[in-house]
Amino acid sequence: MKIKNLVFDLGGVIVPLNRVACIRAFNDVVGYKDFGDVLRSYRQVGYFDKFETGRISAPRFREIIRSHSVMTTKDGQPRTVSDEQIDYSLNCFLCDIPQNRIDALLHFRQSYRMLLLSNTNPIGMNYCRKLFKAKGYDVKELFDRLYLSYQMKVAKPDPDIFKKMMADSGIVPEETLYIDDSLANVEAGKALGFHVVLFNSKDDLYGKISEYLEREQR
Repeated sequence: MKIKNLVFDLGGVIVPLNRVACIRAFNDVVGYKDFGDVLRSYRQVGYFDKFETGRISAPRFREIIRSHSVMTTKDGQPRTVSDEQIDYSLNCFLCDIPQNRIDALLHFRQSYRMLLLSNTNPIGMNYCRKLFKAKGYDVKELFDRLYLSYQMKVAKPDPDIFKKMMADSGIVPEETLYIDDSLANVEAGKALGFHVVLFNSKDDLYGKISEYLEREQR
């Protein structure tokens, strides 16, 4: 069956990630030394997972972050950490989008229905929209539909997030190639019948997808 749809993960596939920079920013800017305990490259844990599945709000997330902060003034008094400092530190996880990944999306958009399926949160997604804007595009110009964990109340690799996407978009797995950098997520998609590509941050996005599509069409 011919592939008609491409489903992309966001972080790690389109937007490069820098976990070390994010953890360092929380330590240096926010005074939260153990943020690495809840920050994962794929599926977050604890209160961060609740944030990415829409079970707590951005203001509540920031409150929790502040409760872990040990920043003090010069005279030893507790110092209030601003929303901007927290958002800045969180967004250090997200790097500038390489032009060749934008070019790949533009190329495939000419022939395929394009969907985005991402574990993300409102703070990070707002920043990602700015990263796309910096490249001259609104994210909705590159994708037909956006499926975001915090809006859907469920995160990959839970099969329900795939099923909700399928029900809303009308796509069928046999006609869909799913691209993700998480093995667990790729295996979840494969179990539902999707064609899958496991992406590595060093891969060429255009080349990796083209190679798979060409192989399938032989």
